Amino acid sequence: MLLSPLKYWKVRHPVKRLWDIVFPGLSAIVLTVILQVWPKMPSPFGAGGYLAGLQNLFAILGGFFVAALTLISTSDAKSLNQPLAGWPRVTFGAEKAAIGRRRFLCLLFGYLAFSCFGLYLMGFAAVLLAPGIESVRIQWLAEVGANTFLLIYNFWLSHMFVTTLVGLHYFTDRLQRPDGERRERPPVDVHPPRRVGIALRQGKAGREIMVNGAGCKTPRR
Repeated sequence: MLLSPLKYWKVRHPVKRLWDIVFPGLSAIVLTVILQVWPKMPSPFGAGGYLAGLQNLFAILGGFFVAALTLISTSDAKSLNQPLAGWPRVTFGAEKAAIGRRRFLCLLFGYLAFSCFGLYLMGFAAVLLAPGIESVRIQWLAEVGANTFLLIYNFWLSHMFVTTLVGLHYFTDRLQRPDGERRERPPVDVHPPRRVGIALRQGKAGREIMVNGAGCKTPRR
């Protein structure tokens, strides 16, 4: 129950894989490499470093995401009760029907609020525990642990950033367009009409019309 906001990961769509895996993964790698190799870069775990500098941002964003979640869940706008348009459908878990707009946005902003709180706690714990970890005699182990932590932290941060852009796009553009612009996959006729062959054969006794192999005779005029 406490991890319900993570159900956002159960939303299914082919393009969503780019938002959830590809873009955040590439961004996390780039950020982690920069933090490690950039010259004269202060320690990410220091009091004035990378992690400490993001703490105030999370405090601001967390309030914004909670406010957006409250607005969406309590709004009586009819457009929010419609399913998400487009093909392939945006679904949830094993469900086949398209997920509704209100449910999708609640999952999205609930996950973003949860991410703010989680990243804030991760950064706070890392800055607090870093001096003790640096005293570990096995230096390589401390470096591996620090780089692994930064990679996970940057992936979650990048995913939160990409998901925020998706939410802003939906608020500023998609919800403002009329429903007539929604695109659905055209219906497919699973039983195409059969071709009917008609042949006319004339003999001495009369005419015989052949329809798909079945014949019927008509009197000769």
